[in-house]
Amino acid sequence: MADEKITIKKSGPMSLNNDPELPIDGLPASVQQYINAVCDIYHCPREFVTAAVLSTASTAVGKKIKINEGKYKNSLVLWFVLVARSGSNKSYPMKLVTEPLRKIDDELYAAYKKKHDEWKAIPNKERNEDEPRCPSIVLDDCTDERRSEILFINNDVNAEANEQTGSYGAKRGAIGIYPELKGMFDSKNQYQNGGTTGISKLLRLFDCEDIKVDRRNGFTMLIKDPFCNILGDLQTGLLKSTFGNDLFMTNGLNQRFLFCVVENIDYPKRSHEKLPSDIASQWDQTIRMLYDGIYHDNRGGHYTLFRTIDGEVTLSEGADRQYEEYFNSLQEKKDKSESDYEASIYSKLQIHVLRLAGIVHALEVAEEKGERCDYYSLHESTMAYAIRCMDYFEKMALLVYHRLVDPPEVKTISGLTNAEFIPEFFRRYPKVSHNAFANLVGVSPAYVSKVMKKK
Repeated sequence: MADEKITIKKSGPMSLNNDPELPIDGLPASVQQYINAVCDIYHCPREFVTAAVLSTASTAVGKKIKINEGKYKNSLVLWFVLVARSGSNKSYPMKLVTEPLRKIDDELYAAYKKKHDEWKAIPNKERNEDEPRCPSIVLDDCTDERRSEILFINNDVNAEANEQTGSYGAKRGAIGIYPELKGMFDSKNQYQNGGTTGISKLLRLFDCEDIKVDRRNGFTMLIKDPFCNILGDLQTGLLKSTFGNDLFMTNGLNQRFLFCVVENIDYPKRSHEKLPSDIASQWDQTIRMLYDGIYHDNRGGHYTLFRTIDGEVTLSEGADRQYEEYFNSLQEKKDKSESDYEASIYSKLQIHVLRLAGIVHALEVAEEKGERCDYYSLHESTMAYAIRCMDYFEKMALLVYHRLVDPPEVKTISGLTNAEFIPEFFRRYPKVSHNAFANLVGVSPAYVSKVMKKK
């Protein structure tokens, strides 16, 4: 299939004072319908619903496909944080949109419970198998050890195929869902008192690097190609206390998250509308199809959804061209960035865009239900849409960065704000360095440079 010609409008200077929106027009029609219906009925920010949709679809796909851009293979792992003030309806979109995953999780538990009961009924001396372990795809507030166990089970290449779906454990993904993301960090002692072990594991999880876990009881787990998404929400006032510590600001953890920040919240009056059952059912069927990897036709036949060699999806000629232009534009931004933190934002966007494009590709395949002939090829229009999404996430990343490094605006003795006082100071004392001034008054050099640029 020849790619249609797509023209991407070059991003101009970004203002952090406007209200950018995460586009949905590049998603399949049924997915757009679902997002709009949820937003209209439950009065929640569209960005939050869209992020939850992408996370849910990605988790359902798991490790069935990877995006091969010619040099690296990328799993569809993305971490989202939904940021808004309290009462903005952040948590419910996560609960509603991810409900199909919980249904699958319930089925996995029921199958485990049955197998465990049968195992337990066998006398100890007659047992030939180890005690069954419970698989899962939804991680709520679990320990690191349990998370590792789940990822190890999901990695089991010897897992029996589901009799109805043919889905193997080795293809499953997992997702951590956190209604208050700060609690995920605060509940773990290793993130406190200078400990970095848990953070190192998180960094490797995002990169899908193999992880070896040595247990005290002598059992060692080698988790090959781990797949773990994160979807959490956070109150605006907790942004700095959650992501602003020195460790997170310097080790690249923050840049691995995609932030959705919504500040202009509407609070409509109560309505009695409910999500139409056909729209909810369609979303449930889409997620089930992505998880099973099978399309069932009206005659009862079933077909492999992702018809690829070794699960690889490659970029079409047009998509590769779009990605190359975007990649190179980010290289230029890295060269001009004023801090390592900002440079890292652009580096991670080069990865995020491939993973998000892969999720959209999977949704397109599910929407077309067996009618598409090039399941292994990512279209130019899909990459173009993913790049537009990255424009939004770039703005959000820079917004979050400045929120983390900027001190609160306070009036000086002369009645000037920091933003007013700093240019006036350097007008009078031009020989003082930005670093010296920053150390003297207790602000970051990056903040001083930003203020002086705006003068």
